[in-house]
Amino acid sequence: METIAYIIISTLLAGVMLVVRDLPVISGSVLASGAGERTCVRILTPVILGAALVIPCFLPTIQWPVGSSLPASDDILPIGIATVAASVIVGRFSRYPAVPFAFMAAIGGVGLASGNGLGWQTGITYALSWFVAPVICACLAALAYMLFALGQRGKKTHLAVQEARMMPLAAFAGLALIAAFAINNSLIFTWIPLHEGAKTAAVSAPACALVLWLCTRRHVTQAKWNLADNELDTNTQSILSLLLAMAATFILFSSPLPAMVGLTASPLPAGSLYMAALLGISVARQRALADGQDILLAVIAAIVSPALALMFAYCLGRIMDGGGAGNLIVLCLAVLAAVMIIYTRWQNRRTMHRQIVANREQQVYSTQKSLSALEVKAEMTEKDLLNKLDIKRKELVDFAVGVSDQKEFMEKVYEDLKALRTLDDEEAKNAATDSLLSTLRERMYFTREMNDFYAQSEVLNKDFNMRLSELFPNLTDGERKLTNLLRQGFSSKYIASLMNITPKSVEINRSRLRAKLGLTRGDNLIQFIKSI
Repeated sequence: METIAYIIISTLLAGVMLVVRDLPVISGSVLASGAGERTCVRILTPVILGAALVIPCFLPTIQWPVGSSLPASDDILPIGIATVAASVIVGRFSRYPAVPFAFMAAIGGVGLASGNGLGWQTGITYALSWFVAPVICACLAALAYMLFALGQRGKKTHLAVQEARMMPLAAFAGLALIAAFAINNSLIFTWIPLHEGAKTAAVSAPACALVLWLCTRRHVTQAKWNLADNELDTNTQSILSLLLAMAATFILFSSPLPAMVGLTASPLPAGSLYMAALLGISVARQRALADGQDILLAVIAAIVSPALALMFAYCLGRIMDGGGAGNLIVLCLAVLAAVMIIYTRWQNRRTMHRQIVANREQQVYSTQKSLSALEVKAEMTEKDLLNKLDIKRKELVDFAVGVSDQKEFMEKVYEDLKALRTLDDEEAKNAATDSLLSTLRERMYFTREMNDFYAQSEVLNKDFNMRLSELFPNLTDGERKLTNLLRQGFSSKYIASLMNITPKSVEINRSRLRAKLGLTRGDNLIQFIKSI
């Protein structure tokens, strides 16, 4: 019964730290790719995660490099305690403590205390593997990004279309990453059945299920959404490269392949691989995706976590050799570790509460700023409406004046024609007729009316004319008038009449205007003018 209790406590302690620290990195990366919004991914994620953690408990044929160097059942508890202690301490200065590294180092520490350690050669092999794994992940991420960029080079595909095409691949990569992470770190839950036999699988499997329940807790959920919304606010190519690189690294170090080059398979921390992948993509993009301080802290955490776990596990292992008193001390340490976890969560909640208050204050400030902007906009709109009303009133007055002027002109022409009929002298009649025709021709040009029309058009389309002058300062007055008439929907026939030129001249002027605007044969002149 004591052994079973130790198994449950150790598995829960190490498993809780893995879920709280590493799982949000995996889930947040999948969410950032957009694949997490798909129904199939939402359904398959817990199924794959649970299967990859629970099923290996019933498969004692699976072998890890630790082999027969696993500690005895009586030495199980210090491993969980040392893993938690090291992760909590490192978690105070880094968001990504290397929980799997701490767990493996704790196994080695207990082995040293009991005289059944992994050996210095094996320890060096693990340390070298822990160094090489992030380097491989960074290289794979950089290579994947460059391949994606090379595939998109020269293609004028819309961004939305690219995102849609990459979504199935992102869904596959996300599920592969979840499965690879769970399989790679399943040793934390299955190492006891591997050592003791399938009889303890019935104990480890419920422990796995209990740890998986933590995936639904608010802290884990908020952590993954924070990573998806804030840290991975980048393009799909970068996120997809990160998913593929991390999944490939997890799979590689869950297989016998590293042993062929003098390394070893080992559980890997998601945080370390995540920062390494971001660093690799940053080099490929020539643009930083991660803060240099975060990368440095992640490197320090990957070194300090196993060192602390090894020290704690060794000390606890030596204490447990003292018999009942040692067991009592270990249990007290377990209680202390639990208190540390509770204190850490309380601190995190306080920090989160402060962040929520700060966010609400920022929202209030943003709302007040938006209201002020709306007030200014409303005032400007009111002034604009008043200006337009004044313009309309002026138009009405001008129309009345124009009607009166036209009436006076027609009355004058009428009187001149009556006087012309009374003339008997042929030369006088011809001279009067020529004078009247000249007056009528001059009137046909509507010079004053057209000048008033262009002046009012300038006022009503002030913003358009300002943008037109800024973008194309080399346009002449005639070309600007033609642009305004085209924007208002006048046909070439009416433009010819208004500008007192022939329709053919209008077409020539349109061709010259297209050349000055930089339009090609396939571009629509009217649509381009309306888009300015």
